[in-house]
Amino acid sequence: MCHNAGRNPAMENTNMNATTKSTIEMTTMLGRRGFAVRSVEVQTPDGRCWSIDTIPAGRGRHADGHWGPMAGAPGGFRLFEIDRDHDDAPTEHDPVDYDTWDAGDLIDYLNAVGQPKPRPSTTRTTDPTT
Repeated sequence: MCHNAGRNPAMENTNMNATTKSTIEMTTMLGRRGFAVRSVEVQTPDGRCWSIDTIPAGRGRHADGHWGPMAGAPGGFRLFEIDRDHDDAPTEHDPVDYDTWDAGDLIDYLNAVGQPKPRPSTTRTTDPTT
C-alpha cells in the first residue's frame, strides 16, 4: 500500500497565491464546459518550471519507448522539467517504479526537489594559529 493512502495532497496547504487560485478556477470552468485539461504548468519554490501531463487509464509506455493504447495501464501523470533559459526539449523525470506518477508521489517529488538550495557561504574563516 502506498504511504500516501487516504491523503488528499491537494488539500494539504490552503495558502495559495492569486494566480494559482484563478488558474484553478479557470480549469474548473473549462471542465464544466466539456473541455479536457490535459496538462498543467507549475513553478517550484526554487524557480524551476514543470509540466505535469495527464495520462488516461489504458495508455502506457511500450517496450520501444513510444506511448499509446495499452490494456491494463493504470494512467497517472508524466512530469517534464522546462528550462526556459535554453531551447532544449523538456526533460522527463520518471518515477522509480512505474511509467507514470500517482498524484501523491509526484507532489512529494516536486516538494523534495523544488526547494531553494542554500547559498554557499562566502565568508572565509581563518585560523589565527596558522
